[in-house]
Amino acid sequence: MRTPAWPVVLCVAFLAACTHTLQRTIVNPASPSSAPLPRQGSSYLKVHMRDGRAYVLSPWRVDEAPRQVVGAGRLLDARRQVLAERDSFAIPLDSVALLETNEVRASGASAALTGVTLGSLAMTAYCISNPKACFGSCPTFYVTDGTAPRLMAEGFSASVAPALEGRDIDALYRAAPRTPWLDVRMTNEALETHVVRHVRILAARRPAGGRVFATDSGQFWGAHVLGEALRCRAAEGDCLAALAVFDGRERFSRADSADLATRETIELEFDRPPEGRLGLVIASRQTLLSTYLFYQALAFMGTRAGEWLAALDRSSAGTRQQVGEPGRLLGGIDVQIADSAGGWSTVGRTAETGPLAPDVRLVILPDAPSPGPLRARLRLTKGAWRLDWVALASLGARVTPDWLDPISVRRGDSSDAAALSALLDSSRTLVTFPGDAFTIGFHLPDDFGAYELFLDSRGYYLEWMRQEWLAEEDAARATLMFTDPARTLRDLAPGYARLEPQMERVFWGSRYARP
Repeated sequence: MRTPAWPVVLCVAFLAACTHTLQRTIVNPASPSSAPLPRQGSSYLKVHMRDGRAYVLSPWRVDEAPRQVVGAGRLLDARRQVLAERDSFAIPLDSVALLETNEVRASGASAALTGVTLGSLAMTAYCISNPKACFGSCPTFYVTDGTAPRLMAEGFSASVAPALEGRDIDALYRAAPRTPWLDVRMTNEALETHVVRHVRILAARRPAGGRVFATDSGQFWGAHVLGEALRCRAAEGDCLAALAVFDGRERFSRADSADLATRETIELEFDRPPEGRLGLVIASRQTLLSTYLFYQALAFMGTRAGEWLAALDRSSAGTRQQVGEPGRLLGGIDVQIADSAGGWSTVGRTAETGPLAPDVRLVILPDAPSPGPLRARLRLTKGAWRLDWVALASLGARVTPDWLDPISVRRGDSSDAAALSALLDSSRTLVTFPGDAFTIGFHLPDDFGAYELFLDSRGYYLEWMRQEWLAEEDAARATLMFTDPARTLRDLAPGYARLEPQMERVFWGSRYARP
């Protein structure tokens, strides 16, 4: 996964949790008087075009065969002045950047472009008590550890808009299939729309007695784990027990209450390593700091979030880079090695996005500067990372994994040929909504026990706006998040410090759907 980006989708609606009854509507936020007022209970659509114009339609429908939206309403220019008003517009979907609607549609040509927001009726008491800790995720993937399916990966967490569609590779380090058939359960457990381009398994042959690890750049290396550190020191003191074994016992800290970008260090010392190329293996996941900032950005965007997202689709590469500045300021986990002069040299970084499932990554080290124990240091933002395991590994040869496409897809107990076809065709996508779950089947090599498995997913997701966030709408502060992220991280630090102790409990307790 990649460094987090921040703009997301909007449309405001109440959704009764079981009946999908929609009770609230909004009109064009830039110029409310320019939009047709929706009737009580009516369905309406806001169509953001790639050239900056927007249609506001009610009623409306999607014609699947010609791939177009048809409806009555008004066409607005980029400044949201009325250009035309008609009883019937026909708008090709290929020219659309984003759709906003108060109607949930679980299929059809418009699904992958449509974002829907939810109000309190669809939220648990946990989420209402702390809206910035509401459960959110990209697709979650469950794979057997030999006894039961376990959450092992989350796909493309940084791909929060169509313009940011991306590929993600996650280690299935604890996977232990008992036969050559592997089931991967893909779920949508949050209030989101997931647009999945592909899901594949990468099978990399392990060296005898070793494992295979992936770097952030997508290289795969055969390796032998040399063992845990001799010593581990952090601000709290000895941290060796938390990082010695990949066992779910995580080392983390609280964020700084004055500046969310404040960094800390963890110093490690390893026994004298053998000669040859070495790497540091790190199992980690993000805390909920990045989730909080993401949701806070949405709150500041408020009813204009849809326009921000549509603008991102037509923005330049430079603008998209600026959008990611808050995430880049938080940074990843920098790996440093003690040098002969008594200082520290940064030799690599890992920055896996996502708070749900830890990923295992490899950072390749340069040749040891001197004989004796190897001293390493991790430099990371306070309160931003949960570390489960750090180990030294002796590297062998690079490995090219085999690429395995899915053989079957099941939804419940039934085969879903349409979903399988979508995952096998790169020009199409599988769109999922809250509560959806698919079991994707793969056939592994006959000697499957000799392979390391990785999950390869590609797509993007659209976060559904929460009603509670809209009270904080502030366009100036939304802009400031991207133009002066350092100031924003200082301004938000005291508020986050008050919420942080309850964030994990609220986050996991507010899942929309259970696996």
